[in-house]
Amino acid sequence: METLMCGRFDTSHLYWRDIHEQLSGFGTVKTEPLNLAPDPDVRPTTPQLTARWDGEGWQLEKMRWGLVPFWRNGKPLKDTVKGADDGFKLTTFNCKVETCHSASTFRDAFAKRRCIVPASAWYEWTGEKGAKVKHRFARADGRAIWFAGLWDRCATPDAGEIRSFTILTGPSAGWLSQYHDRAPVILEPEEWSAWLDPAQDAEALFRAVRPERFELRAA
Repeated sequence: METLMCGRFDTSHLYWRDIHEQLSGFGTVKTEPLNLAPDPDVRPTTPQLTARWDGEGWQLEKMRWGLVPFWRNGKPLKDTVKGADDGFKLTTFNCKVETCHSASTFRDAFAKRRCIVPASAWYEWTGEKGAKVKHRFARADGRAIWFAGLWDRCATPDAGEIRSFTILTGPSAGWLSQYHDRAPVILEPEEWSAWLDPAQDAEALFRAVRPERFELRAA
């Protein structure tokens, strides 16, 4: 099994009405309706919906999946010329809960900039190269999944201001561990406030994978 996940997810059953309804139960949604552009095969570096709490209400925004840290300010996102090796090369679409508070790429965002990321499902593959089987994991109740995320922003000379995010992962548990030794950190609505407030301890959220709330569906 590979050490990183989730590297693909599904937003094909996300609708603004449902997202707005869920978030509105916990505060005012300040963002005007967005075109969610549902996608069954979301990949890193693509713009995806995030939600964050600004103290007065929900701010929803599409951000680049794959966090580009603030300390990249003034540096290019891509190599300036072929072979220059001055672009951003780190793999940052996931962040491990074990190191999110200490890794230089993520620690500032962990301390100040947390978000949640909606999805319909996430994917994992098993099997040998060339014969891998794709598996789709969704909530058993059919509702949206909310990943715990971190976000950041920086200004680059080639791509302008970039707002980006990462999805947290922790050790898998129960039947999910048959498919991967890592799982995304998925929050229940009643846990959003604890996650989005950096002053609160997030350790309990990291430990609660709760595989019984999910089911394997046809990919």
